[in-house]
Amino acid sequence: MTSRTSHLPSIWLADFANKAEFDARASEMHAQLEVIAAIDDRMLQSRHPFDIKAWCAACNAVTAMRVTWHYCGTNPMGSVHPAWTETCACNQCGLNSRMRALVGFLFSKLNAPKTARVYIAEQTTVSYKIIKNLFDNVTGSEYLGPHFKPGEIAKDFKDHANIRHEDLSRLSFPDGSFDLVLTQDVFEHIPDYQKTFSESARVLKQGGALVFTVPFFYDQAQTGIRAKIDMQGNVQHILPPEFHGNPVSNEGSLCFQNFGWDLLDTLRTAGFKQPKANMYWGPWAGHIGFPFFVISAHKA
Repeated sequence: MTSRTSHLPSIWLADFANKAEFDARASEMHAQLEVIAAIDDRMLQSRHPFDIKAWCAACNAVTAMRVTWHYCGTNPMGSVHPAWTETCACNQCGLNSRMRALVGFLFSKLNAPKTARVYIAEQTTVSYKIIKNLFDNVTGSEYLGPHFKPGEIAKDFKDHANIRHEDLSRLSFPDGSFDLVLTQDVFEHIPDYQKTFSESARVLKQGGALVFTVPFFYDQAQTGIRAKIDMQGNVQHILPPEFHGNPVSNEGSLCFQNFGWDLLDTLRTAGFKQPKANMYWGPWAGHIGFPFFVISAHKA
């Protein structure tokens, strides 16, 4: 396998096991944030889309990355900023910042071997194609709806052929099937996310790793519930409905929760050890905006 190292600095600034550790670094990070914000300000060349040169962990090369203002917003001080994790998409592989961060974590922090058995909870996306190219043994799936059985292969589903259906809360795989379980912004769309963590632990081998991204609210100690399913199976909205993109549905996916630091405690309860929120930033690798995290945990 081609070496996946570069001579650029690491993007991994710190990892945290809980909010107390994060808060203990707050004063130090406040000064750090001033420097990072100043650098990020200089990176934003235009209100129009523009390209930057940066190291892509997926392509293992310097590529052009497109910064756009899709889904941009304002912070409490009124400053406009892009949706940092969703932008800086590599023009070569197509992966945005958070997707490339997850790939980078697999190799720079986990040293995952190419022979690892990998399950990724997507199959119709660019990310799936990249992961399948990086590892020898990859299984992907999509959630196709309640009328499909776990493990069922849909021969023809909305212009996609041979798509495997899996429900992360009741996976069809035997115990200990994989070395890695990967998800990207999925768990926030599953109301019984605790069950999905237990299922992820079940299908991992001893010492295997769950690595994922979610919208992570680092200022929250507790996960905020936006919606839930009542006893009759109906969606009960607690906060205004929020929908995110879904690769197999134009209707999008409802967001059920905004994760806080208790996410790491839930992973421990589900059978994981050493859950970490791994913080990253580095414009040399196309990661602008701060702080953002890749979450990881190992099967106990």
